Amino acid sequence: MQNGDGAPTAVETTKKPIPEEVTKQSFRVKVWRHLETNGLAMFPRPVYNRIPNFKGAPEAAAKLAELDVFKNANTIKVNPDKPQETVRVICLEQKKTLYVPVPRLQTGFLNHLELPEGQTGPAAIRQAVSRNGMETYGKPIGIEDSVSLDLVVMGSVAVSKEGYRIGKGRGYGDLEFGLMMHMKAIRPNTIVVTTVHDCQVLDTLPAELFGPHDVPIDVIVTPTQVIETQRMSQRPVGILWHLLSNRRIQLMPVLSQLRDIEMLAGRACALKEEDTDVEERAPPRQRRPRRRTRSHKSHSEGEGNTTEGEEGKSGKPRRPARRRNSNKSAGKDGKEGKEVDTRPRRSKRPRPVIDFSVKISNISPNTRVRDLKQALSDRGVKPQVMVWKGFRGFCYLHFFKPGPQKGEGDSAPAASMEGVLAALAEMSLGGSGDGAPTDDDKPRLLCVEPAPPRAPPAAAPAPQSGHEPRLLCVEPAPPRAPPAAAPAPQVPRT
Repeated sequence: MQNGDGAPTAVETTKKPIPEEVTKQSFRVKVWRHLETNGLAMFPRPVYNRIPNFKGAPEAAAKLAELDVFKNANTIKVNPDKPQETVRVICLEQKKTLYVPVPRLQTGFLNHLELPEGQTGPAAIRQAVSRNGMETYGKPIGIEDSVSLDLVVMGSVAVSKEGYRIGKGRGYGDLEFGLMMHMKAIRPNTIVVTTVHDCQVLDTLPAELFGPHDVPIDVIVTPTQVIETQRMSQRPVGILWHLLSNRRIQLMPVLSQLRDIEMLAGRACALKEEDTDVEERAPPRQRRPRRRTRSHKSHSEGEGNTTEGEEGKSGKPRRPARRRNSNKSAGKDGKEGKEVDTRPRRSKRPRPVIDFSVKISNISPNTRVRDLKQALSDRGVKPQVMVWKGFRGFCYLHFFKPGPQKGEGDSAPAASMEGVLAALAEMSLGGSGDGAPTDDDKPRLLCVEPAPPRAPPAAAPAPQSGHEPRLLCVEPAPPRAPPAAAPAPQVPRT
């Protein structure tokens, strides 16, 4: 409805906000963005499209190790993602049987991690739980092998106190659980645990987003709390073939192997005809286009007009050499081409000038340079250059003359000789303290004094009297006399 003047009413001009679509992906993006923007994400980054590694993951693993469900477990399956790396370390340290899935199920199913005989140190354990170590030290376990699990540790992007779990969207965790159900590795008393950051825990998640293939969580462990969920859904009974497409089967050979076994047993293994799993597949990351300098010729001739011998082979335009100190580049048919950047090069920054120097002597031979730097920082002394001669018992501190201020926030009080000497008065510093105590390890009272300025380079000595330059006399030399002829040999008379 409109008013008499034809203007729309206030009710009509107000736009209603479009409700955000509630999907699993929307919750993933919220969690990933929150971790990144609040400084809670850890390597590998960015955490988008990953099981996110978070600050406090080692603390969450340590809290999990304190629970009875972990202490009483002998066989544990832990996912291969980075935030659960500390959980895998603790399993090997406590001599528990550890199973880790093959990443993305591309080359197998499970790996039984065993340390080499005689290598049980922290370095060997860290190597074994890494991505390369799991392939090196892992013993492959197939779907026909017998495995019984007491505890399953999964990674998550978001979880709720109702037990609902959202992964990174590829379905690996759910498929691994379905394969373990087929192996009868999951018993009714097997506990499913996840370690996440507190911000990944939600009070509730829409139940309509989850299906019979989603794995519910029994216990949520964060760096600060342990939550026993209500378990609003049932566990998957196995692999639900009607939810998988032929694309998934081709990507994971272990699924193809299991399907052949199921079909030989006479069980229904029909796949869905059309791959409609659009949401669960993360869209490919769009790479930022690379800026290339293109000549006027390529613009004037249009796109795609490349010769077979040049750009037609590589598919990429060849980047011309950058020209400097020229106003314009020549184009096609003598026309003026694109303007080239003719800004002058940035001038070199002038070398700073030393304002004054301070010499510190009576330094113990065992004193390290970091100890002196820490002592100077504690007293508020920050030299621009330190020349360390600690093995000879002294060092020099050089302070530059203050340069021009760049802005209001860049101004800092300039150091002065008197201020530095007063701050370092009666400063003592001891040795390293390693080994048996000696006289060099006792604290010494340092001697702080102004250092003489550097002497300018010596000039060439002035000419002394008697050594003044003389005017040389140049005259033609007389010609050399020809060499005398040798006397003729005399013939003896007979």
